[in-house]
Order: sequence, then C-alpha cells, then structure tokens
Amino acid sequence: MNLTKKEQSLLKDLQNSEKMCAEKYHKAAEAANDPILKEMFSQIETAEQDHYETVTQMLAGEVPQPRGVEAKRQKAPEQLKSQASRAGKKQDAYLLDDLLATEKYISASYNTSVFEFGDEQARQVLSGIQQQEQHHGKRLSDYMQANGIYC
Repeated sequence: MNLTKKEQSLLKDLQNSEKMCAEKYHKAAEAANDPILKEMFSQIETAEQDHYETVTQMLAGEVPQPRGVEAKRQKAPEQLKSQASRAGKKQDAYLLDDLLATEKYISASYNTSVFEFGDEQARQVLSGIQQQEQHHGKRLSDYMQANGIYC
C-alpha cells in the first residue's frame, strides 16, 4: 500500500497514541486496587499492544486482515462489584476516569483516520480497531456504572 503524507502522519499519531495507551493500561494494572480491574486493564493492555503492532505494519506499507471486536462475554453488573477498600475505590475511580477519556480520544482519532484513508482494506482495519476501542470504553463504563462511579 502506498501511503500519502497525510495517511503517514495519521498512522504515526495513532502509533504514538497506541504506545501511550498500552503503557497507561500497564501502569493502571499495577496501580489498581480491585483484582477485577487489574485483570481488565491487563487484557486491554494486550489489545492496545496489538493495535500498536497493526499500525506499525500499516506504516511499513502492509495492510493486515481486518478484525472485529473481541468476542469476550461481558460480565454481569454484580460480577463487577469492586473488592477494594474505600480509599482503593477512589484511586481506581481516578484511573478509570483517565482511561475512559483516553479511549474516547483514541476512538475519535480512528474515526478521523477512517475518513481520510483511500484504501478500502486499510479503512476496514482502522474501523475494526475503532470498534475495539469503543468496546474497551464500554467495559470501563460498565465497571464504573456497576460501582456507582459513572452516572
């Protein structure tokens, strides 16, 4: 795939954002007080690292096969109840707020990129990643709602 300057610029921005996302989720998994969140953050970190690698391939001119949203079954609200102390819940709420804002930002960045790319397969790959980012945000907000953090 031959990339325009604009497409290259968009991919470099996405690559930097995905690297930051993976690092944020890694640090959040280490800092989280609730074991449910530690697991969730670690799973999303792995997905963000995969996104980083996909964008890196695209920068090299390769277009991988499009993938859909991860098919993980959502936990019921009662399974998302925090096991952390009150102070721990407050710290976890801060992590969740930050990560949800990050997911909103990165999803919007992918949305813009989908509109800017000319290659249909590249658009499908970027759209698939955007859907995954939206799914990550949904997982975060479901946890927040189950714990009275997100109203």
